[in-house]
Amino acid sequence: MAGLNRLTRVQIRRSAFIAAALIGFISPGGSSISQRIVEVKRLSENRVEGLSKARLLAAARAGGDYLVRMQRRDGSFVYSYDPITDHAGSRNNIVRHAGAAFALLDLYGATHDRRFLASGKKAVAFLRTRFRSRMAPKTLDHRVIYVLDFDGKAKLGANGLTLIALTRLIEFESNSNLLSDSKALARMILTMQREDGRFESYYRLHGDEPTGDVSLYYPGEAMLGLIRLYRINGDLRLLDAARRGADYLIASQKQMNQPPPDAWFSQALEALYGIDPKAAYADHAVALAEAMMAGQYVDSPDEYRGGFGPGVPRATPAASRAEGMLAAFRVAVSRNDPRAAGILEAIALSLRFQLSQQFTGATASPLKRPSRALGGFRESPIEARIRIDFVQHNVCSLLGAASDKVARFAGYD
Repeated sequence: MAGLNRLTRVQIRRSAFIAAALIGFISPGGSSISQRIVEVKRLSENRVEGLSKARLLAAARAGGDYLVRMQRRDGSFVYSYDPITDHAGSRNNIVRHAGAAFALLDLYGATHDRRFLASGKKAVAFLRTRFRSRMAPKTLDHRVIYVLDFDGKAKLGANGLTLIALTRLIEFESNSNLLSDSKALARMILTMQREDGRFESYYRLHGDEPTGDVSLYYPGEAMLGLIRLYRINGDLRLLDAARRGADYLIASQKQMNQPPPDAWFSQALEALYGIDPKAAYADHAVALAEAMMAGQYVDSPDEYRGGFGPGVPRATPAASRAEGMLAAFRVAVSRNDPRAAGILEAIALSLRFQLSQQFTGATASPLKRPSRALGGFRESPIEARIRIDFVQHNVCSLLGAASDKVARFAGYD
């Protein structure tokens, strides 16, 4: 999307404000809708003018500090927090918990700050309390485990992201239990793949689960987990499953009018390309990036610029798309693909938008408890709520952009 005309901007803002009111913009303390909007808008006034590796790393660290601060003794996290009312939600989501664990471990890898390693290990320990065993099919050896979410469902994405987190931890502290659990998680993913390469989104525990490919992101998460474990143990069954999954998705997404913003699949394609540099993997990763770029607000009001439509741009879609575009960018650079420069420009715009959604000392000062929200990423320019997956995706994309390879190419190292 090249930009928004004035009428469209007004319509989007009006629709967003109405929607915000409908979903609970009136705070428990009795603030009116208009007062709430003014409060959130005031928090959006501090815009980011430039980028640097130091700035990106500092913002990622601050996001990690938020996760550490919001982690409970048992390793779980405060899933959702409203910094305007200082109200912490009681819900939880094990898929997003696994993502937060991975983000903390990624932070440790980038910073060597052992606080992030300790917090990531606690998060993994909590993940393991959600592991459930089942009888292994005759085609597989040993045990099979799935991750049970708090809604009673066994989701492909939970196994995929948990496998990503465990294999990341193995890179720092390998032990037999972690490897055994990783293999058992991978076996469950293999049982959820059909012969044509597609994955079921749910393992059927109760019989009422949706069938087929329900979630856009679950297959990419699962494939990336399989590839990461393959790099550790060399099990060719894992690589074969990832290849078949990628072939199926590439073929099915090519039939669409425009590829979806499948950021996890982009990362899985990058990982596959690193093992087996097929042009099809690289070309589709770039195609996914270009489809994401088409939805970016470029010639738009400052508060929207760099975010993604439709509607009010949100921090998490901006961050997750940046993760996908970063994967495509690295592949494009490795092939001397001239489209790399355009992808990098879109990433830079996204980073500026993402950073503008983070609570800093200046933007957190009007809040009831500024120190609690510090480093968190709010949902959007008009909604101050923070969730652990908002933070996870922003931390990971900031770290990716701050890596030596990207920073050197971008000129902000």
